[in-house]
Amino acid sequence: MTDFGRILSDLNAAGVRYVVVGGIALIRHGVVRATRDVDVVYDPDPVNLDRIRSLIQKWCATRPDGSPLAEDAFSSGRSIHLSIPYGELDLLSEQVTSLSFISLLDRSELRRIDGTEAPICSLADLVALKRAAGRERDLADLSDLEATHGELPESPGG
Repeated sequence: MTDFGRILSDLNAAGVRYVVVGGIALIRHGVVRATRDVDVVYDPDPVNLDRIRSLIQKWCATRPDGSPLAEDAFSSGRSIHLSIPYGELDLLSEQVTSLSFISLLDRSELRRIDGTEAPICSLADLVALKRAAGRERDLADLSDLEATHGELPESPGG
């Protein structure tokens, strides 16, 4: 079982700049859904990347299948799925999201997740991310968001 609060607490303690997206953001926007990992978009700033690399080493992170990470497994512009002592973490680059980290952060809202304060992406950004991904699960999430909020925003910040 994933300890969401502990993962976010470690990110905060390390000074990592991130915004929570994915299943946890969906839950914080009122949709009841199970999720097994924490999805975050990270700031591509080199100082932030160094903080993430240090945390990956501290956690002795591996790939989800338990295999070791390659030396260059994490770098700016790349996304990576990690298994860490508290569960699973997806570090997503802004290239994957097509939304800039700064825009996501500016529109985010600080909320508590398992007792830990974290920036959660806005509803408009979550909708945009789900629409862009377009997978079956994302389409179901959009339907659930619509049932919860009514008509969904057309664009981030909308």
